[in-house]
Amino acid sequence: MAKNKLKTDIKKMSAKSAPSSTTAPPSAPRRPVPEWAIVGILAVLTVVLRWQFLDIPLERDESVYYYIGKTALEGGRPYFDFYEMKPPGLFYSYALLVGLFGYSGAGAHLALLFVSLSNMIFTYLIARDLGGKSMAAIAALAFIFFSLNPGASGLYLVAEHVALLWGLPGIWLAMHYPDRPSMTRLLLSGILLSLSVLVKQTAAVFGMAVVIYWLMMWLQHRPRPALKPLVWWIAGGIIPLLGAWMILWASGTLEAAKFWLLDYSQRYASSVDENKMDLYFKTSWKLVSGGYEGYFMLAGAGLLALWWSRLSLAAKVFITSFALLSAGTIVPGFRFYGHYYLLAFPAVCIAGAMLFYTISVRISKKNTMSIGIVFIGLLWSAHHIAINSNMYIQPPLRFISRTFSPGNPFVEHQILSEELGKVIQPNDTIAVFGSDLQYFIYLDKKSPIRHVYMPFIAKGQFPEAVEWQNETIRVLRETRPEYVIFNAYPYAWMARFDKQNRLTRNILEFLNATNYDPYLFIEADSRSKPAVVKFRVQQCAVKHDVNFIQVYKRRDEG
Repeated sequence: MAKNKLKTDIKKMSAKSAPSSTTAPPSAPRRPVPEWAIVGILAVLTVVLRWQFLDIPLERDESVYYYIGKTALEGGRPYFDFYEMKPPGLFYSYALLVGLFGYSGAGAHLALLFVSLSNMIFTYLIARDLGGKSMAAIAALAFIFFSLNPGASGLYLVAEHVALLWGLPGIWLAMHYPDRPSMTRLLLSGILLSLSVLVKQTAAVFGMAVVIYWLMMWLQHRPRPALKPLVWWIAGGIIPLLGAWMILWASGTLEAAKFWLLDYSQRYASSVDENKMDLYFKTSWKLVSGGYEGYFMLAGAGLLALWWSRLSLAAKVFITSFALLSAGTIVPGFRFYGHYYLLAFPAVCIAGAMLFYTISVRISKKNTMSIGIVFIGLLWSAHHIAINSNMYIQPPLRFISRTFSPGNPFVEHQILSEELGKVIQPNDTIAVFGSDLQYFIYLDKKSPIRHVYMPFIAKGQFPEAVEWQNETIRVLRETRPEYVIFNAYPYAWMARFDKQNRLTRNILEFLNATNYDPYLFIEADSRSKPAVVKFRVQQCAVKHDVNFIQVYKRRDEG
């Protein structure tokens, strides 16, 4: 009886406690957006925006590097068959991209699309590990728009994009220590950060930011001995360096590499006119910041607000050092070229997103960001659409090229290549004098002369340059290419064009003798829609001091 009474009482209590059918059920907690969906949307947006720029006229630097990548892919010897004053990681990174995406103008910009995707994703991952998914979405979306910056060569496959391709995943892997200690991660981080430096020397700042972060973590927590992990990380960094040395040793070009990486680089860095440094900076800053001031301003505010946030001291110091060291990469050489700024863009976007994260956390007293502030942050990330919608909706590619590369006839190179493509035969050879290797990429050709970047040798400022000038003229006479393209404008030689220069005078004398006829001519500084003028003799342009490009065609032997 007692048991039955107890069961009856339990049933009554259950009936009283059970909600009635008319009572509304408790509201379910809001489900977070899956991370794969966030990254997927960002990736689709990157592809949609970048796809529109596949056919933008090739720029000079990306053409030189892509051509070098092709030559490296075909087995050329570094610092002999091709050379640059950058480390060999540049050559073989571009060789990888040429192998993956093909040797063409669209192929180069398809490679840039891939590189930009990777850089966006790792900007997201670094920001996520610092402030969560919402902050990461703000930073990554800002990077998508900010990295398109045409004044910073964001539309071209320049070396800084490729340095970020290796550097950002290297930073992300390094940040997992000591929370998730893994010697494999540390080894891979060292390899990637070393590859980044082997593309662009100034990318060494990424490794410096990592070391500062680890030092702060160790000083704060001292969780475990730091020597063994550091040895693994350094060992990873040594692997690419050792690989580069072995390639140079096997190629027999160690001495040549020393000349370009040390001797020439020092001369280049010390050759800047001190009176023009201020002008160089103001010119580049105007191009890079125009219309993008909001990104820089909020990044600065974010770095200040960061110290009001609840992040660890190590995270605060890392973000600050990452931003300041990255900004310092525009200084070496005191030329302040626009593309130098690209290495700082991930840090700028993360710092800007940090402003919204800090405000939200302080207001809500929670570690998650409120929907309203996330929305405002995303508006900031994409606000450049409202400033210049022409950049994103059927962008005028040739107009953008002219506007943000003043004095560089990249549009004219594309037009002349289209004209030559109608008549050139598979076995025809072409030589290009100046520094514009776009023709080789557009026409899928290779230079018969190994010295393809004229500013390195044109001035004869060191003994080797005079020797290479003589070699260039000798090979020109021996190979007698079917077509010769002569660029007569300052940026082709990185100096005031001088027809009395020893190299240019010898080239023109050879072409104007009995060997070649003027074939195509185009003015190189026309802001209007340029027209190709056939059989226009280049001396007319020289006489009137007009910047021009002249194509010569070899006379038939008969």
